[in-house]
Amino acid sequence: MRAHFLSDQQAFLRYLEMPGADPPVVWIHGWQCSSTGELAGASVQPALAGRRSLLVDLLGHGYSDRPRDFGYTLVEHARTVVDLVEALGISACILVGHSMGADIAIHVAGMRPEVVRALVMAEGNIDPRPAHDDVGNRPEPEFVAEGYDALLARQAATAFGDPQGIAARHLGITRACDPRALHREDVSMAAEESPTRRELLGAMAARCTYLVGELSEQDPEFDAELRALGVSRVVVPDTGHAMGLQNPEGFAWAVADILAST
Repeated sequence: MRAHFLSDQQAFLRYLEMPGADPPVVWIHGWQCSSTGELAGASVQPALAGRRSLLVDLLGHGYSDRPRDFGYTLVEHARTVVDLVEALGISACILVGHSMGADIAIHVAGMRPEVVRALVMAEGNIDPRPAHDDVGNRPEPEFVAEGYDALLARQAATAFGDPQGIAARHLGITRACDPRALHREDVSMAAEESPTRRELLGAMAARCTYLVGELSEQDPEFDAELRALGVSRVVVPDTGHAMGLQNPEGFAWAVADILAST
């Protein structure tokens, strides 16, 4: 575990570094998650053996700090990742973002196009999506005081009903999130942006790939939109949305194939 000091926030962004060859893979986790919790399993699969990986826990998640005054927007999170990449002197990297992490990775690539060689989006959102009624559509103080505990209680009920299932593993990861971060992120994911993520993808020179789980709902219309943006689509077998927990080996093989041809 390593710590990077963000002077603007007076906070530490923490990350795991798996040693290996450059250019490194920078992993960015999804909402209610952490890279150390949901993506570490994929990063250490044999398919990625010998490749340097940086597993970033965004502020408010996992092992990183939880500054109260941080906005926790997609763009602000992207700036913290850029700050880390620059501080480490990384001149080239591959970004792998899952869900909300893919949204953030698009902004990172847009901010540093000369550094990002490839962008891998695992079931991310290239457009704003509605905030959740039980999170972002509630006042933040109300969610912090009551809604977060209710969210954890619902996840716990699912986990107790299936102790061997994904929810049982995910519950511990969600418990390590700051409720203010979850609320502000949910609001941010519903907000319009300028430039939009579609605009950033359409102008991107880096190779862009969208991963979708075989068990997730397939959307031919969305697939056509990806092709129009120059984004390749790859299906990860035997998994739904939570591919880092459900099939980390398949997730890793998909990333490794992209690396081999980048």
